[in-house]
Amino acid sequence: MSTPANEDGAVFCIRTVRSTSAGIWLGDNPFNFSLPLLLFQITIIFITTRLTHSILSHLGQPLVISQLIGGIILGPYVIGRNKGFHDVMFSTKAREQLDTIAFLCLMIFLFLVGVKTDLSMIRKTGKKAVGVAILSTLLPITIVVLMQIARGHTNALLFLFYLVSKCSTTSYTVLSCVLEELNLLSSKLGRIALSAALIGDFFNYFNSSIFIAVSVGMRTTALAGVKSLLALIFFVLFITLVLRPVVIWMIKKTPEGRMLDEWCFLFILFFALALGLATDLIGHRATMGPFYFGLLLPGGPPLGMTMVEKLDRLVCGVFLPVLIAVAGLRMDLGQLDLLDWGILEIILFLCAAGKFIGALLPCLYCRMSLRDAVTIALMMSTKGIFEIEIANSWLDTQVVDAQQHSMLLFVVILFGGATAPLVKLLYRPEDRFVVNKRRTILHLNPNVELRVLSCVHSQDHVRPIISLLEASTPSPDSPLCIYVLHLSPLAGRSAAVLHPYNKHKNSSSMSSSTFTTESDHIFKAFLYLEQQFAGTVSVLPYIGISPYTTMHDYVCSLALDKKASLIILPFHRGVAIDGTIKAVESTTQEVNMHVLRYAPCSVGILVNQVGGGSTSKGLVANRIVVFFLGGADDREALAYAMRMAINPLVEVMVVRIRLQRGWEGEERMDDEVVEGFRRERRVVYREEVVRDSTGTAGVIKGMVSEEFEGLVVVGRREGVVSALTEGLDMWSEYPELGVLGDMLASPEFGDKVATLVVQQQRRVGGGVAPAPALVVERGGGYGNINANNSSPKNSRRMVHKGVDDE
Repeated sequence: MSTPANEDGAVFCIRTVRSTSAGIWLGDNPFNFSLPLLLFQITIIFITTRLTHSILSHLGQPLVISQLIGGIILGPYVIGRNKGFHDVMFSTKAREQLDTIAFLCLMIFLFLVGVKTDLSMIRKTGKKAVGVAILSTLLPITIVVLMQIARGHTNALLFLFYLVSKCSTTSYTVLSCVLEELNLLSSKLGRIALSAALIGDFFNYFNSSIFIAVSVGMRTTALAGVKSLLALIFFVLFITLVLRPVVIWMIKKTPEGRMLDEWCFLFILFFALALGLATDLIGHRATMGPFYFGLLLPGGPPLGMTMVEKLDRLVCGVFLPVLIAVAGLRMDLGQLDLLDWGILEIILFLCAAGKFIGALLPCLYCRMSLRDAVTIALMMSTKGIFEIEIANSWLDTQVVDAQQHSMLLFVVILFGGATAPLVKLLYRPEDRFVVNKRRTILHLNPNVELRVLSCVHSQDHVRPIISLLEASTPSPDSPLCIYVLHLSPLAGRSAAVLHPYNKHKNSSSMSSSTFTTESDHIFKAFLYLEQQFAGTVSVLPYIGISPYTTMHDYVCSLALDKKASLIILPFHRGVAIDGTIKAVESTTQEVNMHVLRYAPCSVGILVNQVGGGSTSKGLVANRIVVFFLGGADDREALAYAMRMAINPLVEVMVVRIRLQRGWEGEERMDDEVVEGFRRERRVVYREEVVRDSTGTAGVIKGMVSEEFEGLVVVGRREGVVSALTEGLDMWSEYPELGVLGDMLASPEFGDKVATLVVQQQRRVGGGVAPAPALVVERGGGYGNINANNSSPKNSRRMVHKGVDDE
């Protein structure tokens, strides 16, 4: 028997425990052995917290709040009321190994957060974020300290300053996790709040270091306090000057797109844990060492991607909930009396109020809307794992008692559970993409600069988009401004990134360094296009790193800020080097669907499945056919073709397909656009009259033969009900392409022609219209659709070749 004593003098008699049992068949109780008990505890915690979150997530609660409440459910006031269950699962002996595992995983988790943190956010921070960070941190401290001075209690001002600085800090770790769950990492307000939180974290760690050094000096000698501070400075210098260069050398030795070698991964992880031991030895929290180490390392691939891929799911998904649930287990709800206000409750209330006001005032001073200012203030008021860990450490070191610990965690539940749903309710980033002006090619003067945002996910998308842009008539009278956005998934980072590409800096490095990135190769091709059309084409490259769920926010934001008239998106299916069709991640398709829904201008999806391998001819954009059925999207597609028709090297043909009898809807506007096109030279106009959708399909099949090499431009026509396409959507596979685009992307046509599917701007004025109103076109009296009508011979044809032939 062993008899350890805790800090308050209580003695516990604990039976000597072995690791594994011989099994129930030999009479052993597995719960008397450490390993089976630990596995059972982790399993019970995992199941309970997941079930809790499956319910609370519908109320908008973050995962950490669900895990904390799951711990309360397992605690002594709910399931733990069963004495047998509590004694087996969460007695003092059983909880000791849980605490050890939880704290070890917390160290690794904070190391991962540090690696994923982009320190360049501080350099790019605007005045809003700086103002929010400073005022939301200093105002609560000032209020509480002045209150304490007014009460005449000045003997504990140093500790009170430390206490309030912790309570008034918005943890970058907490905020990034909450914004990720709310899909707001890429949002404008989310980036401001994250920058402010990062600045506040540095202020908090600086305060903690000074407080610990002063405390050591007060308890022992002033020299000991100075030694403590010097030890921390030496520790930071060792990471900065020794470990960081070694890790960067490892990164440079890793080929592009690959993860770190196994020995590099283990080396970095070992030093992260060793640095936790080092900070604990010099009197600081053991979590500080791994976090500092991760913070000073470059995030993103390959380091961040390797760490996240190998550690994130295990640590965050399995072991970290143990720490949060154990905190809930330790809540003493029997002593939690909300009506019995003490000094701690007053301090917490003043901190919360001061922090909210401190975050609100700078935003209002910068002339932000009240709604956005309140949203940022709520983001800065969120609580989570940082506050839980602080409350646990204060309870362990007897800074607070059980009642105060429960009050601290109650505040976490109150603010963490309230702020996330309120932010989700108040802030919808897509609302800012509704503009009051028409940003379409149709409404753009032909002599005005055309601004195009070209989105690229990989190098496979570069050649087709450049071929399309070359045909878009760049000339001194009709210049072209191309914004190129290289979109990459968020891997190994906790904050999304959108910044311009420094072409001057990278152009020199591309020729002298072998460590070029995929962005370098992509932008080099577009910058060469700028050199080819000097004076008529300008290229402005951007890099966007974001989760797929919010990637459309960067696309729409850049298009809105740069006043683009057209967004070009690559289709999520392409051609492999062997000529076979390959599908990119389905998440790319989701990005395209979101852009189509929220874009502040017109959108074109480029489908290029032509060729492959060494015989690939790729996209040929000097021959263009426009199938015009009518409607806003078709008019926008025709307007883009009219712009390309000015290019003497481009041959454009418009095939207008009409019903045999009658035409309702937008015929007058369609006629005006078509007549304007027919006045242009170097164009071919053809009109096909069909009876039904089968005739439409027959016309397209007849035009897109094996001999045709070029680009087909069609309107998306989503939401349009027409006899010209009725029934064709039964086989549609890709809703983002519309009926005709889907048909042209099918295996029957996809390997013969490239297709550009155009959607005209829809979000104009004060309204939001994800889909247009239904437009019904009726031909009348044509009977049932049958295979006999599929040939173009059943249609009446009129051909006009330019204005001279009319």
